[in-house]
Amino acid sequence: MSDSTDLVTLEEAGTPAAGAIDEIAPAGDHSPVGAVEHSHPGPRQYVLIAIVLVILTAVEVATSYLEGHVNSNLIIVALAIMAAVKFFLVAAWYMHMKQDSAVFRRLFVSGIILASIVYGILLLFFSSTVLKS
Repeated sequence: MSDSTDLVTLEEAGTPAAGAIDEIAPAGDHSPVGAVEHSHPGPRQYVLIAIVLVILTAVEVATSYLEGHVNSNLIIVALAIMAAVKFFLVAAWYMHMKQDSAVFRRLFVSGIILASIVYGILLLFFSSTVLKS
């Protein structure tokens, strides 16, 4: 980099052009490209997700007390759906899957889909002991 012609100046985003401190970066294909930083959820989003999780947990507990009044199969399906929603919220925000690379998200989601299919098949095989008529 002894030649000054292969250097370009980049203006910082959001700063005015006049009087801004310029950042110097080498031009060309040989220079490393910085990773694009994704914005992580702030404390407010974490608290909101926690409140939603607490409400869903309270609804799950209330649903479990409906055993004598509502069909048990409906209760099982409702609890499974609420558990899946809670799992998605925890994985997406607290495990940062929402901001993660698309490759890792696809691997994670395909594993969850495969596990759900296996769980569903096993549930069908043993439905006489799990589901009540």
